[in-house]
Amino acid sequence: MNRYIPLFFKKTSRSLVFVALVSVLGACGKQETSSSALNETLAPGDGIRLLNGVSYDSDHAVFDDFVGGVDYSRWSIGDGAWGSGNGGVVPANVGYTDDGVLVLRGNGLHYTGDDIKGVGTLKDGRNTGAVLISKFLTGPGHYETKMKLLPRQGACTALWTFANRSTSSGVNDNHEIDIELPGGKKSGVISFKNVLNTNYVTESYNQSQDVNLADAFASDNPICLNDGAWHTFGFDWYTNPEQIVYFVDGKVSAVSSIFVPTLQTRLWLGNWFPNNAGFVGTSDFETDYMYVDWVKYLPFDQSQKFEEYTPTVSVQTSAEQDYPTTPMAYPSVNKVSNGDFEYVKNHDLTGYGWNYSRLSNETQNVSDVCFAKRSIGHDASCGAYIKDGGYLSQNIDSVYQGFRYHFSFNAQGVNQGGKVVVNFINAYTTKALKSVVYNVTSTDWQNYESDLEAPVDAYAIRLEAYASKGNALCLDDVILEKK
Repeated sequence: MNRYIPLFFKKTSRSLVFVALVSVLGACGKQETSSSALNETLAPGDGIRLLNGVSYDSDHAVFDDFVGGVDYSRWSIGDGAWGSGNGGVVPANVGYTDDGVLVLRGNGLHYTGDDIKGVGTLKDGRNTGAVLISKFLTGPGHYETKMKLLPRQGACTALWTFANRSTSSGVNDNHEIDIELPGGKKSGVISFKNVLNTNYVTESYNQSQDVNLADAFASDNPICLNDGAWHTFGFDWYTNPEQIVYFVDGKVSAVSSIFVPTLQTRLWLGNWFPNNAGFVGTSDFETDYMYVDWVKYLPFDQSQKFEEYTPTVSVQTSAEQDYPTTPMAYPSVNKVSNGDFEYVKNHDLTGYGWNYSRLSNETQNVSDVCFAKRSIGHDASCGAYIKDGGYLSQNIDSVYQGFRYHFSFNAQGVNQGGKVVVNFINAYTTKALKSVVYNVTSTDWQNYESDLEAPVDAYAIRLEAYASKGNALCLDDVILEKK
């Protein structure tokens, strides 16, 4: 069988270390797969390792650390859409930093910028992600990436292989292996404490394992993969024995021995917006980012057979002139959607992250007691006005125990002013686990700020601003940054 796979290495120090590593691994043995490997199965929580008798084909390994950007010769950048209710994946959301980190932007339903346009059913930039697709073909082997997840619900951060061909029966022969985050769809609580590990043969036959990592790793502490730290994700794909071993940070998260693909394929990496709240939640955020340090693929030796196939790329891809050419700075992220209220310049005065309401004992129209307006904010900018029982709120998802934030806002009181409150809540009740209250009483604009830490069982933050009858507050520049 022809096992030719293009060899790509970047001539950087990290890549040279990688070459040495795979050479050592490949030298560990070229023997045929032993009979013991046929019955060998790793279990969740085990350290990741090769099955007995299987070795690496180090001559055809692929490693990319993205120093200098995205290489047109090895990667396609997605510029198309699949599914409905999203803006697809676009090259404008792809960038890289001076130190060789791939930056993949995601824009949620609260995005109001004018610099990104969608290519799917949404054309205004909302629910747009970013994806790289390998131009090199891959087969059974070790797949791994080191990344920081896009840390909000509604965006699916994923590493996957995909090959799909039609058959005479009309049923698509779909061969796919997926690592997808956040997980939690099985329990109905979408969470970055879970990871989805799924493999397909055809579009109907699959095994999807929704893994809580604290359970899989027998950990007494919650494992939250959107904590802002670097994590490694990957899988080992075997065809002899048929087995896929998924792993996170070097430990096995799940193992599948059914519906194991056999078609040669391509590697995909990025984030996209499924428009399925039961799958990964709802994208109730403005903009956030996924970061990739490196990607590697180590093919296995010839004991691991596969069917040669050249899969088509199922989305449009960008022209070379649309690839990023200059490095970018690491962006700062405000977890509060449209915290400056500037969207009122070009959009409807409600929504885009904020919920305008009133307290239960208030009878005036909501639009009279809680609204955004031009020229009432700090320094005569756009801002929010809450008076006479008006109530302004916003929820920020995927906040977990121990996460630390810096919170700040500008506000001005009228008469006795009002209150701004940060509530930490869990997934099962709206009652606050912990509340931090800021009393806004000064009739001059003042800045309020403090550091916050999420308590045990935290799942989200609910921001509130309200004023009682005869009082009011102006609010602007609301910022929540993760530390």
